Amino acid sequence: MTNQEAIRKAEMTLSSLKSGGLMNPTQSKEFIRMVQNAPTILKDARVIPMDHDAQKFEKIGFGQRVLRAGVEGTELTKDQRVVPTTSTVQLNAKEVIAEINITYDTLENNIEGDGLQNTIMQILAERAAVDIEELIVNGDTTSSDTFLAQIDGIRKQATSHIVDAAGEELSRQIFKRGYKAVPSKYLRIPQEFRFYTSPGIEVEWKDRVADRQTSLGDAAVQGGLSSAFGVPVKGIANLQPYTIGEAETTSDVSDIILTHPKNIILGFSRNIRIEVDKDIRARKFIIVLTAKLDSKFEEEDAVAKIVKVKE
Repeated sequence: MTNQEAIRKAEMTLSSLKSGGLMNPTQSKEFIRMVQNAPTILKDARVIPMDHDAQKFEKIGFGQRVLRAGVEGTELTKDQRVVPTTSTVQLNAKEVIAEINITYDTLENNIEGDGLQNTIMQILAERAAVDIEELIVNGDTTSSDTFLAQIDGIRKQATSHIVDAAGEELSRQIFKRGYKAVPSKYLRIPQEFRFYTSPGIEVEWKDRVADRQTSLGDAAVQGGLSSAFGVPVKGIANLQPYTIGEAETTSDVSDIILTHPKNIILGFSRNIRIEVDKDIRARKFIIVLTAKLDSKFEEEDAVAKIVKVKE
């Protein structure tokens, strides 16, 4: 296949990705799946496809005991009957945009067979997933960064159970304080929760576990998911450290978020748009993707945030 034939095939493939700019429902669903499968916090979170920019979904549960002592032939009194607690979570999707440049050489190396479209979509999904994670973790409507100012991310949303480590070095006691800050009614299956940390804190914890010279310590050094009080500790790239203190007393610190992964809701609009242009002088295709999304905790009361842990 000649160079020109390869470029023409690329043009046809890119053209097939869009219909008036909008992905068709099958393409949209597949793209969301690829974004969710990227190695970010999105892989753990609960993704909800949104049909509209503003959408509610219902929560239902029982916040108290439902069982009573049974007496044969006697029905429960009105006071003993329990009704579920209901509420709603409101998602308001904000538009995000990504621009991906793919050179002719990259396309030529992936042109054979039917895999080109998947290659392009995978490149888009992997880059978009990193940026979406940054937004849903670090979003802050008061930020000077216009991208991060679109929504409040989970770091800012966690407000009910704050544990201030005040610059202390990472220790088992810090994890214990975070664990105990979450109401016990939520922690029925601790191993399903996660301590989300910066990559640096995850490495520090693995190093401390490794010092115990046990099989668990060996597994931690070799890349296994270490845990604290039965809860896995997982580093995510966008939970970055920050600096506290002044002058010569500054320290690099970070936060740790304890929650159930499915408590993190990512609403993702199905109206994903792809537009393509070609820069013949730079020998590359320019692919612009726009989507709309929002993120909320389903139950913010089931979250603890440990702040200012020394890196």
